Amino acid sequence: MDVDIAVRRTAATLRRTTSDQFPVAPVALVTGRNLELSVGDPDQPFFVASIDKVFIATLIAQLAADGLLRLDSPLGELLPDEDLAPLPAAPGIDNAHHVTVEHLLTHTSGLPDVMLPPRGHETECAIPRLLADPSRVWAIQEFLQQSAHLPPLARPGARFCYSDTGYFLLIRIIEEASGVGFAEQLRARIFEPAGMTDSAAWVGADADRLDRLAATLAPFWLDTRGSELRTGGARRAFAANLTWTSGLGGPSTAHDLVRFQRALHGGELLDPAWIDFFAHPRNRFRPGIHYGAGMNTLLFGGFFPTLRGYPRPVGGLGYTATHMYYYPEQQTHVILNYHAHRRMQASFLMHIRIAGLIRRHG
Repeated sequence: MDVDIAVRRTAATLRRTTSDQFPVAPVALVTGRNLELSVGDPDQPFFVASIDKVFIATLIAQLAADGLLRLDSPLGELLPDEDLAPLPAAPGIDNAHHVTVEHLLTHTSGLPDVMLPPRGHETECAIPRLLADPSRVWAIQEFLQQSAHLPPLARPGARFCYSDTGYFLLIRIIEEASGVGFAEQLRARIFEPAGMTDSAAWVGADADRLDRLAATLAPFWLDTRGSELRTGGARRAFAANLTWTSGLGGPSTAHDLVRFQRALHGGELLDPAWIDFFAHPRNRFRPGIHYGAGMNTLLFGGFFPTLRGYPRPVGGLGYTATHMYYYPEQQTHVILNYHAHRRMQASFLMHIRIAGLIRRHG
């Protein structure tokens, strides 16, 4: 099939992907040497969710390059006791001595996820509770306090356990190692060098500017039961958590995420050797999704055996079905925003279709 016809058909499918429950079409931006596809507004800010883990890993690597920390640094060397005190520990484990920066980056610390707590346990910051009180503004230390209500999941290094808690700790390490707030470092070390002006606009926004920015934010749905943050009032209430200070992620745009990937993979933010460390697939999260250290790699053959031989993109994935991936061999960027956790499967089916285009024409 001619590439232009294939792109037009894919774009038409994306534009039709709406329903009564999710009345907003996905946003897609694919740009590379031989492929260009854009659906929706690539300059509208949207909640990136856990895509921000790639930003966090990038800051950690920058600080390591500056000699302010090591991957094998134990938490006790980097964080004050009050950050560590609430954390549960497996028998015989002292988190201050046995959990390292690398454990946090690779989701192998054994610490439970306060956002998605283990079955049978609850936290005040579990996603349904966030929806029940969207105006509550969370601090990172408050998230860490919630881990005191949860059991440890494993000994450090013993197994992969996806953990937002670990990345909250990485944010605190970034702050303690540099003496500068997380959001300010994002702006100075990543957003401004990469030209991500739309993302940087949210950092340090006062109440009036935040209200104006929140009015432009794309709708998003968090809960699997259909609760949402799509109305203007709900988004405005939640917006104070999206100024890149709380660790919940923040808003970016499709164009800004491409700018970030170009700067990152082009060696403008880090020595490119770090990309191999970030992206090397160490642990399987789901069939087809393998996590490294801050990034994950998509192995499409894990979704369907017939997809073996497809390219292997690296990047980040967010809870609200947001994708930020780079195809190194084809030098192609894929950004998707399906706005809702319940659209995750649909987002991957579309990404598979796009990966087929990249394989044939990229």
